[in-house]
Amino acid sequence: MIRNAEHEDIDRILVIENTSFPRPWSRKSFETELFKDNCDFLVYDIDGSIAGYIVFWYILDEAELAVVAVADGFRRQGIAGRLLTYCVEKNKNINVIYLEVEKTNTSAVKLYEKKGFRTNGEIKDYYGEGRHALRMSCLRKDYRGDEYA
Repeated sequence: MIRNAEHEDIDRILVIENTSFPRPWSRKSFETELFKDNCDFLVYDIDGSIAGYIVFWYILDEAELAVVAVADGFRRQGIAGRLLTYCVEKNKNINVIYLEVEKTNTSAVKLYEKKGFRTNGEIKDYYGEGRHALRMSCLRKDYRGDEYA
């Protein structure tokens, strides 16, 4: 089930965040997202377990995928794609979505390409320590969703 993140979810989200990224978001960063306007901070809840989460920002007709991650035991099951599609479908006024992804994260890059994203450029040392990001975008008309219910 996809639902809004709650303060009680933060500890479990941090476990996923810390095992997914070399430079994870802080507790305060996630707590701030709980109260932002123009933001979807959602979790994928499977029988009380947080399998994944997404932070999706939007303003006017543009959106940015800030972060999406899936817990180790739930990866490769389509959860990240379902979370993203849910956000895109929920926000009907969005015409373009942007994101940055680590260039070497081939599974994420493939997911985004499958959804219709295209690489627009590279940001050198975006993640520090010589780790580069790809800047990607997708027009709504080109987005390829999936079942998320």
